[in-house]
Amino acid sequence: MKRRLYLITFILFITLPLLACSAFEADLQNAKKAYEEGNYEAAYAGFRSATKWGYAEARYNLGLMHEYGQGTEVDFSEAAKWYLEAARQGYPPAQNALGILHINGQGVSLDPDEARMWFRMAADQGYAGACYNLGLMYYIGEGVPEDYSDAAKWDRKAADKGLKRAQISLSMAYQSGQGVDQDYVMAYMWMDLGSSDGNEEALTVLKELAEFMTPEQVQRAQDLVAQWRAEREK
Repeated sequence: MKRRLYLITFILFITLPLLACSAFEADLQNAKKAYEEGNYEAAYAGFRSATKWGYAEARYNLGLMHEYGQGTEVDFSEAAKWYLEAARQGYPPAQNALGILHINGQGVSLDPDEARMWFRMAADQGYAGACYNLGLMYYIGEGVPEDYSDAAKWDRKAADKGLKRAQISLSMAYQSGQGVDQDYVMAYMWMDLGSSDGNEEALTVLKELAEFMTPEQVQRAQDLVAQWRAEREK
């Protein structure tokens, strides 16, 4: 009889936390759905509830809502607080967002070194936005020595993950030969990829690039585009 009571107690000990976890997961998912539907007040309440269980994503989303005044007033300091909590949990979007606040001095100190640290943490986890932001810091010499090679290196990482603005930036590097060897085929390839969402300026540059290239070069660039897409569909 004692053994049976022990087993029942043990099962309850295991099951109750799982039920609680499931409830908080539901809070997070419901909050995300409310956010997508534009019901920001419900989303804010849901994310706030989900933070009690330690969800980094919920903390990040609260920071986002404070930064943009969605379901609450704009408050960069409060945004930074929630970003920092999520960033310390290793959540890349929060690390990137916190880096941006430090670059702009919004709600936190204006500190390029701190920004670079958070960007690097997120970039090392493969977060495309952070890779691009690191590249931008090296390109303009913001808190680091100006280095076009490092700028192109980080742009490439972001571009390979499909970030359009990084693909366009890398194309421009290949056009000018900044940080990479000048190469119109590669410039066309990346601009083609970067313009695939209908970016009018990028499409204009793509047409201009073609005027400096032979038909064979354009075909080679288009083959590279097809190859790049095929590799990511595997």
